[in-house]
Amino acid sequence: MLPFLWFLLVLLGSRLLLILRDAALTWGQALVLGLVQAAALLAAAPSNRLWPLLALTIAANAAGAWLERRQPQQAGAYRLGVLGLIVLAAGLTFAPAQGIAPSPALAAAGDWLGRHVLFFAAGGFGAGDGVRAMLVLIGALLVMHEANLLIRGILQLIRVVPRSRAGAEAAPAPAQPELILPPRRPGELPQALDQREYNAGRFIGVLERLLAYVFVLHGQYTAIGLILAAKGFARFREMDERDFAEYVLIGTLLSMTAAVLVAEGVKAVLS
Repeated sequence: MLPFLWFLLVLLGSRLLLILRDAALTWGQALVLGLVQAAALLAAAPSNRLWPLLALTIAANAAGAWLERRQPQQAGAYRLGVLGLIVLAAGLTFAPAQGIAPSPALAAAGDWLGRHVLFFAAGGFGAGDGVRAMLVLIGALLVMHEANLLIRGILQLIRVVPRSRAGAEAAPAPAQPELILPPRRPGELPQALDQREYNAGRFIGVLERLLAYVFVLHGQYTAIGLILAAKGFARFREMDERDFAEYVLIGTLLSMTAAVLVAEGVKAVLS
């Protein structure tokens, strides 16, 4: 289990670099991602049995970049699909029946994470807690980036997004295809999104999910109300606009739900 968790940790950590990129990946970026993830594979458990997974990891990132370039508006869905494919293949590769032995350095790396990085986790960590430390950090990475992709995908699917207030009815500029909501039916104009609000919502969502994740790990469920109250106070003046209010409310509820579910999942595994 330790090699699989290490690979998953590096896989999610490398994808965190994409959190600021809405545009389609370039071939170079996809190659770098694939190589970093492949290197993590070899560091986790040097074995000839990992070569198929190594090849699939690089190919999946390249295929994802190709699909994103063809349909930039669906980049988030393709990135989640690439992640799911790689995780599924890694789970099969590192299954106990495969008998792949972990690198001796992995346990030491996990213990160091627990003692020096994840001191905030409920109950703390000590020697021999490398697996628990990696699980907590994996959960944090999931709520930071992968949850962001899922939430944005849902908001775009139900058409609850921050719309551009300038030139809303105008055709979008082709230079920024990632900021365009495609038409749902023939004859409908594409809708430009509010880039500033979209970016602000991204950072606010990451912070609120991370805080909620930590609070749930410590069993402080009531503290989540402080996050919601602070967000409501900051957005109070803008809530008069119905479309914006729906965007904030639905996005916040999805964000909190994702953070709580991931945290509860991690707690269940740790217990």
